[in-house]
Amino acid sequence: MDSQTSTSRAASWYKHAVSLFFFGCAGLALMTLVCFQLNVRGAVAGLLYMTVIVLVSLRRRLVPAVLVSLVAVVCLDYFFVDPIFRLRLAESLDVAALVAYLATAVVITGLLSRVQRSVDDLRGSEARLRKSNEDLRLEISERKQAQEALRISEQRRLAQLARANEALRGSIDTLAQVPELDDFLGQVMAAITRQLGAVFSTLRMLDPEQNSLTLELVFRDNRVLSPDEAEFPEKWRSRSRDEHNYAVYLAQPTTVTHLLDPDSPTPAELREYLLGIGIKSGLIIPLISRGQAHGLFSLYFDEERQFDPEETEIARALATQASLAVQLTRLAKTARQSAILEERNRLAGEIHDSLAQCFAGISLQLFAAQEAITKAGETFNYVERAYDLAQVGLGEARRSALSLRSDVIEESGLTGALRMLADRSNIPGRLRCSFRANNLLADDLPHQVQQHLLRIAQEAISNAIRHANPTFLNVLLQSNPTEFVLEIDDNGTGINKAHLGSSEGFGLGNMRERAKQLGAELDIRTAPGGGTSVIVRLPTSVAHRQ
Repeated sequence: MDSQTSTSRAASWYKHAVSLFFFGCAGLALMTLVCFQLNVRGAVAGLLYMTVIVLVSLRRRLVPAVLVSLVAVVCLDYFFVDPIFRLRLAESLDVAALVAYLATAVVITGLLSRVQRSVDDLRGSEARLRKSNEDLRLEISERKQAQEALRISEQRRLAQLARANEALRGSIDTLAQVPELDDFLGQVMAAITRQLGAVFSTLRMLDPEQNSLTLELVFRDNRVLSPDEAEFPEKWRSRSRDEHNYAVYLAQPTTVTHLLDPDSPTPAELREYLLGIGIKSGLIIPLISRGQAHGLFSLYFDEERQFDPEETEIARALATQASLAVQLTRLAKTARQSAILEERNRLAGEIHDSLAQCFAGISLQLFAAQEAITKAGETFNYVERAYDLAQVGLGEARRSALSLRSDVIEESGLTGALRMLADRSNIPGRLRCSFRANNLLADDLPHQVQQHLLRIAQEAISNAIRHANPTFLNVLLQSNPTEFVLEIDDNGTGINKAHLGSSEGFGLGNMRERAKQLGAELDIRTAPGGGTSVIVRLPTSVAHRQ
């Protein structure tokens, strides 16, 4: 390839040199004809020949310029040096002309070659500069594109973080607004599903005893549904956690499944069901708390989706909210069951300490009356005592029934509930119980505060009747701008200091605990034989914060 190029260049140079030579000869012939017709002197003809030589030399070809110079000297000697038409070489004019012509050809072609080399170098520099500029522009363009891609990526990431933050804030708002924690879990599930753009999601809970994952909730058609409402296939509602696909889901932080792919980890039958409702891809996230998996949260999309690391991290963060919601719901159920059990135990103790003892006393008195039936006076005393015990037992039964009612506050408010408690505590012929209230704003207190105040009043009345044998008992509810005051006074036998300082007996521990939960002050004023006053002072600011 190089030899062919060299041959081609040599042929081109040769052709160009021959062309210049003939051009020079033609120019000399023209000048000779003109000068000869005008009969000019040889010196003038020599100058005109110089013009032709200069023109040939300007083409940067030294050999044609030298040859034309020789021809010019021959023409000058032949046509303009006497004798004309005869060659007489080595004449002074010939030598001078030859030296001048050759010098001109050499100098001009040399200078032009240098100029050409400089021009070529300059063009090469310009080409290199243009290439450098082009490379620089390309690099700048690539950097701009990279910066634009980074900006778009950051904007997308910020948008994702904004959606995640919105979902987290929505979860907190939901927790503050949803009255039942059972509903809170569904609301969190719906918020996460919407924020991530999914159209379908499922929540499975792990049952450690059965070692199975049970479907609890389904999000479909923009609603949270039970598996029955969503018409989810019965076969797939409860599955063993040891099944291959579920074991895979639980072992990885996230699993992306493409349902159109036959090698998807989703079981074939479940995959067909999901494809049938328009699902094409899914993201499965285990719900983990304290290092233990306790469920699966599955998000499904109606398009093929690829998830970058930021998206999966955001999805995991949002799934953590679902995990916390699950734990919160479980803790609430446990707390509710504990509270129910505690209340049942308390009522069982009350029934045992009051009703059982009363009816046991009635049985003993009636048995004694049966034995002493022949002694009229003694029989009357036994029957009278049995009657008194029956009245006390009836009062206890009424109060216990009131304690069992969880809706008494909703129906009657605190004022009505305390009035009902006082009425049910009356024992004809033995105890008169009254109620007074100077301000009805207590019914505006939070429900939990009213419940605690009612339970403290029940405890105080029950203690007084069982242990102090009062004949008069008064319940007072009043308020002022700074505090609510609940006071229960009786004229019974009072409480000695040993019992008053103990948390056991007389229900004092229960009352102190409830007052502590309220942030209230519990004051018990008593003296042996001087009656008892139980006073609860609840600051208004504390009451309305609960």
